[in-house]
Amino acid sequence: MPKSIFVYLVALFFLIGSVLFLSSFFLNSSSSESFKQNDEIVFEAKNISINLGFKNSDFVLKVKSSMINSLKEQKNLFVYEPKIDISGKNTFLKIISNKGKIAYDKNLVQLENKTEISGKANEKIISGKAGKIDIDLNKRILSSNELILFIDKYEISVEEIILNEDELVFKGSPIYLRDNEGLATETSLVKLKSNGELIFPSKLNIKNY
Repeated sequence: MPKSIFVYLVALFFLIGSVLFLSSFFLNSSSSESFKQNDEIVFEAKNISINLGFKNSDFVLKVKSSMINSLKEQKNLFVYEPKIDISGKNTFLKIISNKGKIAYDKNLVQLENKTEISGKANEKIISGKAGKIDIDLNKRILSSNELILFIDKYEISVEEIILNEDELVFKGSPIYLRDNEGLATETSLVKLKSNGELIFPSKLNIKNY
């Protein structure tokens, strides 16, 4: 198991186990019944915050969840109404979603639906939306089949965001771009440099609508 998640999970399991042990004597009848009806749940807790680190990087990911639980024989932590903060030297992104999970054996955070992105990176204000997003802590990659970002005058549809210390790299097959004047174009790669410069290495199929 990757160390970046393992250390935090050990502390989390210890804390939740202690709370459940101490509170077992004070559960009311309705709470006790709910645990009996769903005996597949290993634990359940509310208002949890977890700090996770990206591999070989100064980027930090923080998960805040209104509720978190885990099921028997699964290597996942299920989070509800998660709020994700990704911070680095020149980056602060906030991602909110309806629900998701932390696959701690894969060092992966998966957000399932109703995902929104906001924040600032390399001097640029960034906002966006997506259905599902996977955040790979080993590869420092955010990936989605339906991720739309708004940067400056551009609407950019991408499949991957690679988090590097000196730049953000956007990739897709292809990336679709549209500016506020209706100019549409395609490319395979866009970079946001540390000085705020957007770089478009190649453009294809320019159309005016």
